[in-house]
Amino acid sequence: WWRAPEVFLNEQKYDKKVDIWPVGCIMAELILHKPLFPGNDIIEQLNKIIDILGTPDEATLNEICSTEAASFILKMEPKQRKDFHELFGYKYGSKTPVPISGVSPKGIDLLERLLSFDPRQRPTVEEALAHPFLENLHDPMQEPTIDPMIDEHQDLDYTKEQWISIVWQTVQEFSPPLWINDDSDDDS
Repeated sequence: WWRAPEVFLNEQKYDKKVDIWPVGCIMAELILHKPLFPGNDIIEQLNKIIDILGTPDEATLNEICSTEAASFILKMEPKQRKDFHELFGYKYGSKTPVPISGVSPKGIDLLERLLSFDPRQRPTVEEALAHPFLENLHDPMQEPTIDPMIDEHQDLDYTKEQWISIVWQTVQEFSPPLWINDDSDDDS
């Protein structure tokens, strides 16, 4: 339910913004108290996404989808984008001026960005954290980033036996943190 559209529309072409999509799905679930795109298979999932986000234009589809996926979507009945303010905006009870559910316009803006069909339009993690909706929660000094982990095996083609050997060697080289065997809290 949290897979970004590009994962099943073009398995060969996606980047780290693929991880921004599920953040938007989870944010929507927190607002709605239910899953946003609860599809049982890829087609149903895609239909639910398009029902809310609308049918992407042909140029976007040709950029981010495989030829077959773009053709499939263009043959579907075109859908208009749903109004995120209606879907996710504040909802009020009949006797209270305080919202009983929903999210502020800043929250809606962030959600629209996180759930962009086109991954090129989604924010990076750093941009999302700097969004005004999160201004009271975001402190760059408390959120250090690290360089990406380099896996020397990632782009190499190994046999099954070679992979078993590599994994076994990695396990053997692992040193558990000292606190794992720390008995200092033991009352005995």
